[in-house]
Amino acid sequence: MNTSFMERLLDALNQNRLVLPAFPEAAMRARDVAERLDASALDVAREVAKDPALTARILKVANSSMFGFRQNTGSLQQAISRMGLDHTKTLVTNFALMQLMAPPKAAYGQLIARVRTHCAEVAAVAYTMAEIGGRQSKNRALLAGMLHDIGYLPLIQFAKNEPDAFLLDPAFMAELKELHLQVGNMLMMYWQFAPDLMNTVSDHHNLACDNSSEVSLREVVALANAWVRADEVERAELLQSELAEKVNVTGFGKEQEARIGEIKRFFS
Repeated sequence: MNTSFMERLLDALNQNRLVLPAFPEAAMRARDVAERLDASALDVAREVAKDPALTARILKVANSSMFGFRQNTGSLQQAISRMGLDHTKTLVTNFALMQLMAPPKAAYGQLIARVRTHCAEVAAVAYTMAEIGGRQSKNRALLAGMLHDIGYLPLIQFAKNEPDAFLLDPAFMAELKELHLQVGNMLMMYWQFAPDLMNTVSDHHNLACDNSSEVSLREVVALANAWVRADEVERAELLQSELAEKVNVTGFGKEQEARIGEIKRFFS
């Protein structure tokens, strides 16, 4: 690892000069509207409609087998009514994150694509685990899974002008592993996300159970992240752990595997 680069990166962090990406405006407005107590599907649809790509993705999900409606709809308002405001808010935020992680044509784009693919898989597994376990919101688990490695984004962007060989050296991402937790926490504060999401982003490598008897988002995503990174033998051991028992997930059948694949396709 280039010590000069790490010195510059740490200096940027210590001096608060690391550039943090702004959250997409249309998605932020739609999310804010959906959180209002008097919000309606029409209110949210008006904001989502300002972003054609976001509109297309919401309609795609609403018409998918995930919801099981008999007839497809081309109406954004009807799609949002079908899914509910809570689910729509989660999807809007997730799709906005996918836009932020759209990989450019460069070596550092390969790294962003790798992070994006991993986040989408963890999000799908976390959603499925929450659905199986029934002890945490599956919508929140989906969002937390998509967010968990977001701290890598500003770090990779900081290095975008480094040589390709430097960026594609496995040691580069390994060196960023601890920093991405700190930067992810900074990004959560900048975007004004909820404390439970912030805690997930900053502590998702921790496989210990929390002291509370309630299952936290962090626990679901930590289990999902470990499961995605594990091989077949390690996965079997993981699903016998104390954490898996608390989350109430002790195995995946063909139906759950298919569910994970279906959700991952929404983010492709």
